[in-house]
Amino acid sequence: MINFSILLNVTGGVVLEIMTLFIIFLVGIFAGTINIVSAGGSLIVLPLLIFFGLPTTVANASNRVAILVQNLLGLYVFYIKGMKNVKLSLMLSVPAIIGSFIGVHYAINLPDAVFNRMLGIIMLLVLIVMIIPTRWKDTQKQSEKLSTFRIFLLIIVFLALGIYGGIVQAAVGFLFIIALNLIMPRLTYAEVQCMKTLVITIYLSLSTFVFIFQGYVNWPFAISLALGSGLGGFIGGRLTVSLPEKKLKIVMFIIIFILAIKLLIENN
Repeated sequence: MINFSILLNVTGGVVLEIMTLFIIFLVGIFAGTINIVSAGGSLIVLPLLIFFGLPTTVANASNRVAILVQNLLGLYVFYIKGMKNVKLSLMLSVPAIIGSFIGVHYAINLPDAVFNRMLGIIMLLVLIVMIIPTRWKDTQKQSEKLSTFRIFLLIIVFLALGIYGGIVQAAVGFLFIIALNLIMPRLTYAEVQCMKTLVITIYLSLSTFVFIFQGYVNWPFAISLALGSGLGGFIGGRLTVSLPEKKLKIVMFIIIFILAIKLLIENN
């Protein structure tokens, strides 16, 4: 005879897993859209993956797979439109790669509670950055002249950003934008986005491989998130001109604030 209680438990478990993956897919769409229109989608994805029960290292690794897929699609768009500053981006990728391997070592060995508290603090700091107005000019600017000191400064900064990206990755796009805007103020917004995407894709490819090789990726979550992020990136690209960024930032601000407080309270 069929044991209906066992059958119902198995069926219920499968349905719950499918619903969870579908929610992750929807979150990926939202995060992918945010990353194209603005930045910081991982600040929403990482806490949610942790809340769904993934260990922090697994959540960190699975999120990187989705970001990598999204960035590869973004690079394809930049390639079609004509990428700029490719040589400089490749040069800055070297210290970023070195830093990311250092960061990955610490990320893998970081206790869950420490990682969660650190992520919560980073999220609150990003909220402060989000309320600071940033001015970008879309007009053509003169070519940026790089002095030896400025190149040295870029190498040091991108080494540090690589270490941070290797550990957390969340909000690293914000930090790349801020660094390039301060050190190379003549760059246009489009040039900064192109450089940021290329450098992150290169160092993220290698650091993500370390997580995959160590077996930390939850593939059902990673694939669902990657599919959603890819679709979100496409939607964001289509809506970038018409989507009200201020309203999107308000929604994002509220979500990040709630998730950050929850992370900090639960890990005290």
